[in-house]
Amino acid sequence: SQKKEEEMEEKQRTSHMTPGDIGPAPAPAEQKAKKKDPNAIWDEEEVDEQNILSKVDKNDKRVKPKYDLRYRQDIKTDDALGAPWSVQDNSSMSCRQLIIKVDMPGTKFSTVKLDVTRTEFLVQAPKYLLALPLSESVNPDKGNAKWDSDKDVLEVILPIVRGENFAHYSMLDDPDCPKMKDFQ
Repeated sequence: SQKKEEEMEEKQRTSHMTPGDIGPAPAPAEQKAKKKDPNAIWDEEEVDEQNILSKVDKNDKRVKPKYDLRYRQDIKTDDALGAPWSVQDNSSMSCRQLIIKVDMPGTKFSTVKLDVTRTEFLVQAPKYLLALPLSESVNPDKGNAKWDSDKDVLEVILPIVRGENFAHYSMLDDPDCPKMKDFQ
């Protein structure tokens, strides 16, 4: 008799359910129906909130270290000698790598934390914090970093990743030129 009563209660509770009732409860109506701003440049879902720079505390009192960001080209002998068939020029469009040197005097390598994404660079140490948006897309998985313990300098070399529509004459037929599609 106890079992029959439980079955009846369960039947009454579930008799009005539909397949839409399966799973977590739906979000409140006011959260679902967000008005889209016709003047907005982008929708909220297009903005990457997982970026590392947004997680940096704006009130952090650590010192911004001196740093040097440079572009590096891959120059061959023909390019250096100005051969007529050379397609390299001295613009940053011919560059293959970003080199970032961060000077952190008095820092031990074991206390340095480095985070790099395709478009961001973050170095943290007990006394220093450097958060940079990168001017070029890079492949963080193919980059390398080294620590000069004599000078307390971190050097990070990151290969530049060019978009599919990148059309600089120095790299049009170059199979070594990294493209975005190779890293997605």
